[in-house]
Amino acid sequence: MNRTMGSVCSVACLLIIGTLLPVIVAVDHEVGGDFGWNLPPTLTFFSEWARNTTFFVGDRLKFVPRANETHTYAEAESQKDYDGCIEQGIVFDSSIILTLHNPPRRRYFVCTDGNHCNNGMKFSIDVLPKSATTTPNMALKIDVFPLLLFITIMANMFFV
Repeated sequence: MNRTMGSVCSVACLLIIGTLLPVIVAVDHEVGGDFGWNLPPTLTFFSEWARNTTFFVGDRLKFVPRANETHTYAEAESQKDYDGCIEQGIVFDSSIILTLHNPPRRRYFVCTDGNHCNNGMKFSIDVLPKSATTTPNMALKIDVFPLLLFITIMANMFFV
């Protein structure tokens, strides 16, 4: 009887966590997908990548260049600055991962190296509010699965 109760508790824990998972899991987006944060083959490459990706508050942008290259980036303040490749504020090294915080809004990113921005190394995104009905993208952050395993093991230890 005790073993059955432990199994029921384990399943109940997993169901509760599974229900909450879309709310608490952020998605890591590697800018440019497999191509990465590198000089693009076309002027519209990064704009097309961003257009085909959905971004929510709490998601993270990873600017990953090729192993032998480094590129910096900054956030432009407006569409006008973005169009003119004018970076304002802090310039980030590509090793910095950017978390998309509140409020939900349109955001603009440009490469600050040389003439890269004018050569298409820029993109804008619409960051949407996160809600309980939001389904995470396929790029689900894998870090939560060890947590699920740990909780299941702990539930079995205490309820068996």
